Amino acid sequence: MSWELQNNLEAKKEIRKVYGDTLESLILDGKDIMVCDSDLVGSSGAGKIYKEYKDNSVNFGICEQNMIAGAASMSVMGYKPFVHSFSPFVSRRVMDQIYVSAGFSKNDLHIYASEPGLWSQYNGATHTTFEDFAIMRSIPEITVVSPSDGVTFEWVMRYYAEHGGVFYNRCTRRNIPMIYKEGSTFEYGKANLIQEGKDVLIIAEGSMVADALKAAKKLNEQGVSTGVIDLLFIKPLDTDLIRREANKYKLVISVENHNIYGGVGEAVGTELALTNAKCGFRRLGVQDRYGQVGTVDYLKKIYHISTEDIEETALEYLKNE
Repeated sequence: MSWELQNNLEAKKEIRKVYGDTLESLILDGKDIMVCDSDLVGSSGAGKIYKEYKDNSVNFGICEQNMIAGAASMSVMGYKPFVHSFSPFVSRRVMDQIYVSAGFSKNDLHIYASEPGLWSQYNGATHTTFEDFAIMRSIPEITVVSPSDGVTFEWVMRYYAEHGGVFYNRCTRRNIPMIYKEGSTFEYGKANLIQEGKDVLIIAEGSMVADALKAAKKLNEQGVSTGVIDLLFIKPLDTDLIRREANKYKLVISVENHNIYGGVGEAVGTELALTNAKCGFRRLGVQDRYGQVGTVDYLKKIYHISTEDIEETALEYLKNE
């Protein structure tokens, strides 16, 4: 593991481009991969693969259950399959296929679950998933990851191509801030302590890591020493880091683009309880709601997971400590 921070949240990278470029790189490197989609080739960033690498791609149409079962069976033939669709269509719609055809059958499968949670924006409630962590974490031996930027996203893809397994890779397709420098590497099952402090520790997943860093900057400017952990892995969870760091702080805040039920907050809270942690704990996540239409910034505010919500939660706790 060797990573460095970008230290410039204005620098952004489009995840769909990372997806398409990494797939092409893997094919050119001689990896036996198969790219599968459900009529979202243009959206996923894999359009070039379907035009120029026809022996390495299959469009299943809007048949996600068939796609998962078919892709998992390709693993038996020696391929490392990559599948993509909106996150609800490759989680709750296909849970049995993932459970039986991939997990139970010990087949390899990389699932790119795109536009999770509030990233569905104008696609609305039918395309929104705030429950996929809960679903995927419950399947034995599956790896659940939530990359914070294009660098972590690419690393997960390459790790899977090399080692196999069942990976649920949850990330938007859009431009998001670069957290890490290009070429950074990571360790399977490990989170990253990307900023240290002594008053408040923010534990965030996925694109919420950028929000956590922004909130930490504001808190530090007000004299509140703030640390930030990028979880990266939702399962397996880096319990060692969480347990080691928690008691160094007055307050731990978990932040997730997911329902508070079955998500990061519950997982982190469990570890704090099991170790009798002395710190306070607050969890920020979606409060048992269905998705709705709106911009990312608007949805963050109504779900109370914005940078301002993180900052206010920390200040309110410390004021009443």
